[in-house]
Amino acid sequence: MKKYFLPPLVALAATPVFAAENNRIEHVLVTMPIHKKEAQTALPVTVLGGEELKRQAAATIGETLNNSPGLSSASFGPAVGQPVIRGQQGPRVQVLQNGLSALDVSTNSADHAVSVEPILADSIEILRGPATMLYGGGAIGGVINVVDGRIPAKAIDGVNGVAEFRSSSVDDGRSGVFRVDAGDGRWMLHVDGLYRDWSDPDIPGLAINPRNIDDIEDNTDGSIGNASGRTRRVTVGSSYHFEDGYWGLSYTELSNQYGIPSGVHHHEEEHDEDHDHGEHEHEEHEEEGVSIVIDQTRWDMAGDLHFDGFIDILRWRMSYSDYQHQEVESSGEVGTTFSKEAWAGRVELTHRAWGAWHGVWGLQWLNADFSALGEESFVPENTTRSIGLFWLEDYHADKWSLEAGLRVDIDRLETSHTIADDQQETSYSASLAGIYDVNEIWSVSLALSESQRAPNAEERFSNIGNDEDHYVVHGATGAIEVGDANLTNEKSRNADFIIRADFTAVTAKLTLFHNQFSDFIYLDNSGTQIDETDVLQYRQQDAVFEGVEYELNYRYTPQGAEHSYQLSLFGDRINAEFDNGEDVPRLPPAHDGLSIAWDWRNW
Repeated sequence: MKKYFLPPLVALAATPVFAAENNRIEHVLVTMPIHKKEAQTALPVTVLGGEELKRQAAATIGETLNNSPGLSSASFGPAVGQPVIRGQQGPRVQVLQNGLSALDVSTNSADHAVSVEPILADSIEILRGPATMLYGGGAIGGVINVVDGRIPAKAIDGVNGVAEFRSSSVDDGRSGVFRVDAGDGRWMLHVDGLYRDWSDPDIPGLAINPRNIDDIEDNTDGSIGNASGRTRRVTVGSSYHFEDGYWGLSYTELSNQYGIPSGVHHHEEEHDEDHDHGEHEHEEHEEEGVSIVIDQTRWDMAGDLHFDGFIDILRWRMSYSDYQHQEVESSGEVGTTFSKEAWAGRVELTHRAWGAWHGVWGLQWLNADFSALGEESFVPENTTRSIGLFWLEDYHADKWSLEAGLRVDIDRLETSHTIADDQQETSYSASLAGIYDVNEIWSVSLALSESQRAPNAEERFSNIGNDEDHYVVHGATGAIEVGDANLTNEKSRNADFIIRADFTAVTAKLTLFHNQFSDFIYLDNSGTQIDETDVLQYRQQDAVFEGVEYELNYRYTPQGAEHSYQLSLFGDRINAEFDNGEDVPRLPPAHDGLSIAWDWRNW
């Protein structure tokens, strides 16, 4: 894909940002309540920020993180790139907006976009393994926290602003963003906006190769048909800062419309036409495509309060979201309307150092009403109520530190369907991690954890209560998915071993992980069909995920020169098998990456 980027245009005031990267000022973790830096924690944490984030930021969170070890994107067209962490995705990966859930329906289906915008982020923090315990059993695969500063947490006196424009030739895409932060030392104002549109991406040849798929409904030549779209977002936030903390409020409106590339349901011979008619096929496909139209309004509230006693900081976050998206047929008729109204909140109490111990207690809750009404309504209306309590402590010595945590979650799933009973599960999680500094260069760490996840509504209730003649086909997978109300908690035991090295000019990191699941929930092909449509059944089986991730960075600055070079090499390998010896489906492929960067002064 060819992309042409215009350099950021400084709208009001800006300061050089390359100096921070050159001096390797380490990021302070927002997602970790004890506010550690990445190298100071034994937990598996990755941070994408600064100029690196500006270079990698893309239209979706999955595409943005696709060039990081252990991370990949589950693409469903250019508008949908759901993140995958170590082979885990969907309900096992929590995407957060400033510490709270995105509150969308992206985990409901593979063709639903995540409602966060990486291009407007200050930083993106990724937690794996034991670190996910801070955010509940639903994050059994990982946590991605997008920090965007919509509620200014730091006071400034003056005005800062930035604007950026991007253009991509492959799809005639355009995107523009702006951000302004202003304050008088006490009152702060934040405003940002985004506009993005794109057309069907150009490709060489046919979108679907007939040699690989026998049954094709629509095909296009020279482009991916029905993949265009448009996104608009605007946010206004404000905060008041006082001597012992701050409080603030923000409001966001999101409008996102995108096409779903055509499925493969009809016979190939029905579309076996001369390739000279590719342009005609493209136009016909655009008229026949299905589009998703998303509208979300979201209110966020946040605040910090500092104390002089044993309790150091009280930190609270709350969000309210009203989300709706419609799947619009080619005729303009609305096929299915998905709605989700949700409240989420989080409170953390951090205590001062007690000897060599430092820690945090926390409470997290969620109340969400979900409905899917229309022809693809295979999940009944339901309400999710959850509450979680967590406790994390760390101990620091001369050359080593220890981290331990406990968590309990109560998840209640209520449905309006008379056949399925309401479900309530209690989940327990625990973690223990340690890091040892061998010397000033080398350090090793080991992290162990056990966590549990309660089954979600799709896994329990899909097509429950429908007889075979009235099963609803899931449009994204082209299959009939059948849930199981008797599913039990999914349990995971994780082990992460990390080796770090810092030779000043050369830094390296190697991670080995082993993740053993009991009662892993997955979709299994039942071997039966209804009207030539496969029936997939949610089932449980033990599984093991294991793999390796590596990073190697070399930075060279000639003596007396004002320029420098950086070479980065990274990659990962993931393997997963069920207890019966079969491979776990939909694993991301092994991938390796190489990047070379050059900078001179502020360029």
